[in-house]
Amino acid sequence: MKAELEQLINLQKTDLDIKRLESELNKIPERRASIEQEFEERAASFRLLETRHDEATSLRAAREAELALLREQVVRADRNLMKSQNETEYTAAIREADAARKHIATLETQIIEGMETIEKAEAELAEHAPEVERLRVELDANIKAFEKEVESQTKQLAHARKLHEQLTVTLPKQTATLYTRIASRIRNGQALAEARNNSCTACLMRLRPQTMSEVRRGDDLIICENCGRILYYVPVEEAPPPSSASAK
Repeated sequence: MKAELEQLINLQKTDLDIKRLESELNKIPERRASIEQEFEERAASFRLLETRHDEATSLRAAREAELALLREQVVRADRNLMKSQNETEYTAAIREADAARKHIATLETQIIEGMETIEKAEAELAEHAPEVERLRVELDANIKAFEKEVESQTKQLAHARKLHEQLTVTLPKQTATLYTRIASRIRNGQALAEARNNSCTACLMRLRPQTMSEVRRGDDLIICENCGRILYYVPVEEAPPPSSASAK
């Protein structure tokens, strides 16, 4: 029975490892997102510069497109002015051309100001680029280390599951059924508990002297009367004899 208890202890250790590894692997998306979020937070100021640069570039392109249309409008207004046959057409062409030229002047000023904003943003981006590149390298290293850890945990989980099958198959069916039933009803799946100092270490209930003696012998499976776990005993190693120097 002592060998059977040792096998049960190994089975419980294996099952707890499986639960731990499964929990870690289930958190893969969350853990990876945390690594990437840290990078984004540290590069936030650079992202802000990029956004400012992109917005200024888009605005400049829109203004240049509008400017091209206005210049076509001036050409058309000048053409209408030359073709005008009465005062009404002449006045309308003059007003259209003047309004377009005023708008062109405003847009040209805004485009120049926008170019200054773009150049300033580009200079700041260039200044911060080495730091961001260092952060990117650090991010890549962290991601690779994370992926390596995940690969290792995946292998450990596969090994633990295989070991679980081996241990379960070699246990007597009645013992395996008892273990599974107890583990399934306990939240953390811990079906065994060490009996130490005349108490169950899981529920801290005091054990009767006869129960403690039976657990020490290890001839039968003893169940804690309070929490229902299988009890086992780990002998305390005898302290080594004092050296001759210490004795003196």
